[in-house]
Amino acid sequence: MSRPIHRLPPFKVDKVMLATAETIDWGLKLFGIPPLWKETQGEGIKVSVLDTGIALEHPDLQPAILEARDFTRSPSAAYDAQGHGTHVSGIIAARRNAHGIVGVAPESKIISAKVLNDEGVGTSQDIVAGIQWAVEKGADILSMSLGSSEPDEEIHQALLLAISKGIFVITAAGNEGPDLDTVGYPAGFPEMVAVGSIDRRKRLSQFSSRGRQVDVVAPGDEITSCYPPRSYATLSGTSMATPFISGVVALALAKHRKMGGKTPLRTQQDLIEHLCRTSADAGPAGFDPLYGCGIVDPNKLIQGVKS
Repeated sequence: MSRPIHRLPPFKVDKVMLATAETIDWGLKLFGIPPLWKETQGEGIKVSVLDTGIALEHPDLQPAILEARDFTRSPSAAYDAQGHGTHVSGIIAARRNAHGIVGVAPESKIISAKVLNDEGVGTSQDIVAGIQWAVEKGADILSMSLGSSEPDEEIHQALLLAISKGIFVITAAGNEGPDLDTVGYPAGFPEMVAVGSIDRRKRLSQFSSRGRQVDVVAPGDEITSCYPPRSYATLSGTSMATPFISGVVALALAKHRKMGGKTPLRTQQDLIEHLCRTSADAGPAGFDPLYGCGIVDPNKLIQGVKS
């Protein structure tokens, strides 16, 4: 039996641009991220982005890159010739440097595992190798904006091993909405944090996959971030919502490691419980297959892990 091919969820590039002044995108403003930087900027947290690579010389990302490796045998090596991985990485960790874009956790570090090739397609074998390498390199968080309609048990087991070592795994629900039961894999595995997308009005994005596996939603519509080689682009997808959550988790984890808290943040289950307890209910009352537990509330999450 052939194993499923994993690929980027279908996503839209709205525009590509050069930026001059430093920009804080709408999602960070709407969700009150900049005031949180007084308490935490994700310092000391390593986020592994398993994607199409990264623009190694991008001025907003170069200081954030801890490691970068290609698992696809691409002629571009670890460089991101596709654009998606760079955009995702910028949402997490783009630096505050008076120009370009700022990430959610601008002092976190990126471990870039290129597990999707220059066409945005990857094999299960390459993804497993990337997961294993990220674990070896000491990643605190795995951010996975990729998917397949079919589960792959080897990827599942690799992620369960990462989770058993205290690593948090954040995954994109997919862009197969508005139909129900459209969450892809690995987000469809019950142990994952599966992320859906909302727009500027905090409404579920039309494209966001729906299903009982969705845990939480975050900004994923018309998100501006880094783009190869040294520019910026506006993209839409649960691929963008996923690194927003990864960045918020980096902020919370850095704060927790500094301050501690009455409630633990050590395991994937701890994280899911924190996210569900602190998110703002949306859609039908209580948990639902559109918004999951609700809309992420970064301030409540970060305050919740330290008090």
